[in-house]
Amino acid sequence: MLTTNGKLCLFLKGIDRDSGPPQEIHEWIEKVGRYVAMKDMLALSFALDYEREGGNPSRAQTKVGALRAQAKPYGSRTPTKQMQAAANQLDRRCLAFLKEMSCYESADCVVAMPASDPTKSYNLPRYLAAEIAENWGREDLTQHVRTMEERDSIKSVPLSQKLDTLLGTIKVDEGIFEGKHVLLIDDLYQSGISMNYCALLLLKAGARKVFSLACEKTCRNDDNVSARI
Repeated sequence: MLTTNGKLCLFLKGIDRDSGPPQEIHEWIEKVGRYVAMKDMLALSFALDYEREGGNPSRAQTKVGALRAQAKPYGSRTPTKQMQAAANQLDRRCLAFLKEMSCYESADCVVAMPASDPTKSYNLPRYLAAEIAENWGREDLTQHVRTMEERDSIKSVPLSQKLDTLLGTIKVDEGIFEGKHVLLIDDLYQSGISMNYCALLLLKAGARKVFSLACEKTCRNDDNVSARI
């Protein structure tokens, strides 16, 4: 079956009288196809969109990619009104996604992926997690997952060294996440190593499931690094 958005779906007939895939299959493919699904170690992992249209680095920037670039202050800059407005638009898009994707409904708390520099007063994932928690009716437990010491951003680290850069830098408080279904929020999903590492710490601390939602997926898993492996 080829869907209207160009995705191929293989359907295994359940019983002899099935003449084709049920309508629900068409609807599900159309819904999921609007976003970017990642296969990793988490219970569910999605991004709102690629940074570039169709995940092609030679194409134009997506609306989500542009909003993330506007909402993310770099260096020591404090957020401007334009950054705040872009962050609010990303928040609304995240909430629309969560309302539509009922498979996330069991999440009972929200956590932001901890920043590489814990001293920054403004952090986009932390801002998004707080807004999502308040408007989605979940508890914001971000303060219980934190960076213990400043680390290099892993965006520019070679893929083979990313995990080593993260090891031992994040602490999850004990006794907070026992039996919880956690929604982990980040603004960018590149290789997925940082979110998966944080999720493993949450599971070790007693979380039952960890879902992830990122605003933007890079076009490749090794964007911004000098060598590919």
